[in-house]
Amino acid sequence: MISRRFGSWDVLISRRTISSADLASRYDAVAGKWARTARRFRLDAAYSEPLLASQVAIDLMQVEPQARILDCGVGNGSLSIALDSLMNGPAEFHAIDTSAEMLLQAKSVMQHAGMGPHLQQSDVMSLPYEDQSFDVVMAAHVLEHLPDPQRALAEMVRVLKPGGMVFICVTRPSLFGALVQLFWRTWAITEQEGIAWLNGSQLVGVEYQPVRLGSAGFASTAFWARRPK
Repeated sequence: MISRRFGSWDVLISRRTISSADLASRYDAVAGKWARTARRFRLDAAYSEPLLASQVAIDLMQVEPQARILDCGVGNGSLSIALDSLMNGPAEFHAIDTSAEMLLQAKSVMQHAGMGPHLQQSDVMSLPYEDQSFDVVMAAHVLEHLPDPQRALAEMVRVLKPGGMVFICVTRPSLFGALVQLFWRTWAITEQEGIAWLNGSQLVGVEYQPVRLGSAGFASTAFWARRPK
């Protein structure tokens, strides 16, 4: 909210976030072009660097009989594909998105990458999974769309096994971030805010790393942390 005083007038300007239905509609509309967007910003490579830094792939390969991973707001599957490419062992990938058209894109792209994901249309604010179901729960450029990102994080933590990892990427303050904010009505998240979100979700061992999105430069930040055992 912005507050300014002009003489005897107090002017308050606040911005409403996009509703879930409106967000799904917007992503439905751009789904057919999203593969080009992913290539332009080299999303697979962009996500691979912080995933490597988090060492999450190494941890997942120790899980028997196989790790279970949930991608919240899967888009066309870039984050899941990046993680899958770092793993040598089997893993079961689940993913949700509010956009039916994006789920169709994810199914096609992920199957082309040799994956067999379990996809369903759902909202990160109310995940359709039992408590402590997954070894990793992740989300790329989702939380900044939401009016209550910590509620979404609480849901992500709920379905995470003790010792499991939450991995998120969010838009950071930058010129590119401002353009994203203008079009998508999102928030740009500082490193301090991201750390506070994860700490506030009772996660431990919070770490972060800037993410380079192709020609947009370091336009995002990846954060990761664990649910205490």
